[in-house]
Amino acid sequence: MAKEIRSFKHLLGKLDGISDPQLEAHFGLYEGYVKKLNEIEEKLEKTDKGLTNYSFGEFSELKRRHCVPYNGTYLHEMYFENLISTESPSPQFENLAKAAFGSVDNWKADVKATGLAVPGWVVTCVETTTGKLKNVQIMEHHIGFPLNHVPVLVMDTWEHAFFLDFKANRGAYIDVFFKNINWSVVNARVTQCAK
Repeated sequence: MAKEIRSFKHLLGKLDGISDPQLEAHFGLYEGYVKKLNEIEEKLEKTDKGLTNYSFGEFSELKRRHCVPYNGTYLHEMYFENLISTESPSPQFENLAKAAFGSVDNWKADVKATGLAVPGWVVTCVETTTGKLKNVQIMEHHIGFPLNHVPVLVMDTWEHAFFLDFKANRGAYIDVFFKNINWSVVNARVTQCAK
């Protein structure tokens, strides 16, 4: 069954420092990932699997590229879900941040440094093997995400997420991102990890 495009228009007019034109442009990019994901998955169902190998084949090429629109779709959904300023970090999140980084402010500094290091995605995760909070960076939607990590906060640091509002000033965008975290969503994701 085809993946449906989700609407995040409820964010319009509600974010501090992220404009509606910026959001609408970003929604369009997300919609493109969903459409490409559906296209690849449809082709994968119909492609002859008997004529494939590592060197070349339509099936192998589709499989290799599948992660880009797949992760592009779901990372964007998680990103939009964790926007709109609500509540504050739960004691559970604060304890995880303190255990891993020394303080919530140190966690924020690590998120920002990770986001400034290279464009891509910054994902705060709970590592399932240790229960520890970590910030990881993902390149091209599918490069760099380690196994055994469950995302609890997703930040898009590609230029399309901020360029209309901030030009090349990724750091100013990251500062505004922190003002717009939907802590009710993040806290629920953290609680889910503890189960």
